[in-house]
Amino acid sequence: FSFKNNQPNLYGNYLTTSLRYIKKNKLNFGFKLGGLSLAIFSFLAIAIYVNYQWSFDTYHSDYENIYRVNSQRKENGQVEKYAISPLAIGPMLKEHIPEIKAFVRVRSANIMYLRHEDKVIGCEGLIETDSSLFDVLTYRFIAGTPDALNNPYGIVLTKAKAIDLFGTTDVLGKVVTINNDKQPFEVTAVIEYPSNTCFSFNAAILIKEEFDFSIASINSPVEFLDHSSTLFVRSTQPLNRDITAKVESLLNQFVKKTDRIETGFELSFQPLKDVYLGPKLKAEFADKGNPVYVYAFSILGVLLLVVAAINYINLSIADFSSRAKETGVRKVLGARKYQLLTQVVLETILFSTVSLVLGLLLLYLMFPQIMQLLDPDLRMGMLLDKRLLVVLSVSLLVLVFLSSWFPARQFAYSGISQNLKSKVSGYNSTPSQVLLFTQFAISTICIACTIVAGLQVDFIHNKELGIDKKNLLVFSLPEDFTVDRMKVLKQKLKEVTGVTHVSNSSFRIGGGYWKDWYFVEDNEGIKNVELYEVFSDDELFSTLGIKILEGRTFNANMPSESGAAFVINETAARELGWDSPVGKRIYTHPEEKGKWDGTVVGVVADVNISPLYEKVRPLVMRLPWQNDYPDGFVYVRYQGNEQSIISAIEKKYKAVNPEYPFQFRFVDELYDSRHQKESKAFASLQFSTSIIILISMLGIFSMATYISLRRMKEFGIRKVLGASTGQIARLHIGYFFRLILLANVIALPIAYWITKQWLNGFAYRVDLTMAPFLLVGGASLLIVLFSGSYSAWKAGRMNPVEVIKIQ
Repeated sequence: FSFKNNQPNLYGNYLTTSLRYIKKNKLNFGFKLGGLSLAIFSFLAIAIYVNYQWSFDTYHSDYENIYRVNSQRKENGQVEKYAISPLAIGPMLKEHIPEIKAFVRVRSANIMYLRHEDKVIGCEGLIETDSSLFDVLTYRFIAGTPDALNNPYGIVLTKAKAIDLFGTTDVLGKVVTINNDKQPFEVTAVIEYPSNTCFSFNAAILIKEEFDFSIASINSPVEFLDHSSTLFVRSTQPLNRDITAKVESLLNQFVKKTDRIETGFELSFQPLKDVYLGPKLKAEFADKGNPVYVYAFSILGVLLLVVAAINYINLSIADFSSRAKETGVRKVLGARKYQLLTQVVLETILFSTVSLVLGLLLLYLMFPQIMQLLDPDLRMGMLLDKRLLVVLSVSLLVLVFLSSWFPARQFAYSGISQNLKSKVSGYNSTPSQVLLFTQFAISTICIACTIVAGLQVDFIHNKELGIDKKNLLVFSLPEDFTVDRMKVLKQKLKEVTGVTHVSNSSFRIGGGYWKDWYFVEDNEGIKNVELYEVFSDDELFSTLGIKILEGRTFNANMPSESGAAFVINETAARELGWDSPVGKRIYTHPEEKGKWDGTVVGVVADVNISPLYEKVRPLVMRLPWQNDYPDGFVYVRYQGNEQSIISAIEKKYKAVNPEYPFQFRFVDELYDSRHQKESKAFASLQFSTSIIILISMLGIFSMATYISLRRMKEFGIRKVLGASTGQIARLHIGYFFRLILLANVIALPIAYWITKQWLNGFAYRVDLTMAPFLLVGGASLLIVLFSGSYSAWKAGRMNPVEVIKIQ
């Protein structure tokens, strides 16, 4: 065979040689192929998820020129940023800023029910909006046209809601009513939209209220929130600084500059594509993602490929070192460097192609579990997204290049005499040590981050919230539910065997509070402060298990309590500077002094109803302020057989309120759902870290076996000279121990910094001590010991007579 005269047979020879070597070294082949396949599978899953997260709201036509108008204002001396703006801002911008082509205002209609004939369904996603909704945002019309909201009593339904209510999408012209309102709404369109949107809704009706732009909507937080909406604008061009300056000038025409300075009122334009992963603002209507996790997953995907490439490179270096004589023979027969390089590249491409096929197959088989783990809206077809295909192609090309370059360099550039004597520098070379060190460091960082994330997730689910969330359910009331019916409902629910407490309140766990300005007693007189507020009956404290720290709670048997008794939380007492809060005077607006003028009667422990990113707010609690309608949520505490108790509760509810369905949530599940992103991120990190550890262990096992074979004669001589089995084993495994110790010294401080930055995003978090990192250090040493123990034991137990004979 001649390399020079038989060029057409060259690639066939490469393939034949590679297949023969694979057949002789099945274990090494399995490790290389398995590690690479697992990494590609994980990388593809992460790539689909990350690309999906970045694609939110990019399906809208000309999305680059759609913006959400945000605002900011001062509250208690601090600037607060809102995702809403006063209702009159939209018309004002459209009229005075030529670059604004269209605008649409959107606001939630709170909890609503849709009724058609005798069927009633819940519709929490009902919005009030302008008729220009479809001029700004893009949706697919299954029935109807974009002018559907020109009908003042038209309603647009999503496909899912139309099927839920009517059983079909052929519903144009059919009539529905909202709650118990007699006003009929005609279905004028049925639409659908993809899942990658932060602006989701189930039904839309025309916004009814119009307000002129005035300073009142800025100065008063109540007016600001009530008379504001989420505002989207579509522009003819990107909104640059010149347009922003025009807006500033326009605001000065309507609001005095001094007033704007005092209130801190400003407007800003946020690109629609940035809303989902942008910072969370107050009064967000949109569903939000967490950019930290998107970046973390992106880095994790890259690390998986890096670990896989390092594992492949290390095993390939070992492979080609053991094939040194083959290399020497090829060089003697006239093989050129580029031909030897070609063999390495072709072999890498062969491995990568097979691994890609196996990775895709594994992804297909595991995709239902991946959807459950990451996001139920993911689809396998997302792999065909053009942007994702480009990223995947580039990533795999880089993987092939890196996996080829190191072994090719050693394979092609070593001397012929070294090749023929099988003395090519092998695994102890500096590049090999650097690669193995990098692999160890990545594994250590991932293990440390996984452990700390697990501690924080456990802390989230087990932290004392100030209430007992077990055996507690909550359901909402329709807006037309009366106080008299609420009294009957509470009495009926208390008759259910197993129900221990029932309470009515204005807030729901996992939601938020209302807020208002209050006048409170101060050492220097009376000061005006903004407090979060909750309206509730006198049974809320016993129903939720809220601890009373000082004083008492409300007394419903005393009519005067309704306007004169206030209960505050410990955060409010602290921030108001009250050492002895009970008896302190508190009232609302001066014009309501006679109605809401009283004293603090008690202090209760802080209650975390919001996610743990947010600190507990200063809170004031009082009895309901109106007699016509109760507050919107009912809590029921129970003990006993859950299924039978809930069934009995539903019967009592329908007996009092037959017009509406009974829809409830368990409080513990409701709270946990607010931290679903953390739980999913932790589960995904666990899975990815397991893959990285597995790949690293495969590499350590294979390389430890390779090193023991290359050093077998040395170990035989040492044993003849009196070395024990244990000394040989320690000598063999010590090489890896030294590298892992060095990797820990470098990686653990990095892991500490990463986890500390992540934990800083939580107002309430686990204490970050050195214990997890010491555990990681010990675990990494155990991984090395476990992975290399077999080859170390085998090296210590070898027969020196047999190995010394090896030439």
